[in-house]
Amino acid sequence: MQNEKSSKDHPFKIMIDQKPYDWPNQFITGSQIKQLAGVDMSYGVWLKVHGPGEDLPIGDQEQVDLSEPEREHFFTAPTQTTEG
Repeated sequence: MQNEKSSKDHPFKIMIDQKPYDWPNQFITGSQIKQLAGVDMSYGVWLKVHGPGEDLPIGDQEQVDLSEPEREHFFTAPTQTTEG
């Protein structure tokens, strides 16, 4: 079965923290996004939602289908702030 799209000739174009990346597979997880961005694994990942509404948090093991519309902009940030 060929349900997952994958092509070295046509990678999926995504943006993480306003930087472009090519990803060879249809699906990407929150952990993989963090690794690509080179951020600490304790950071959170969000999918940017266009228009009104809140951005969607992406869990470490949660898969995002990059073939769906508007599934290409992500951002990372610390999930907790500590006051010192």
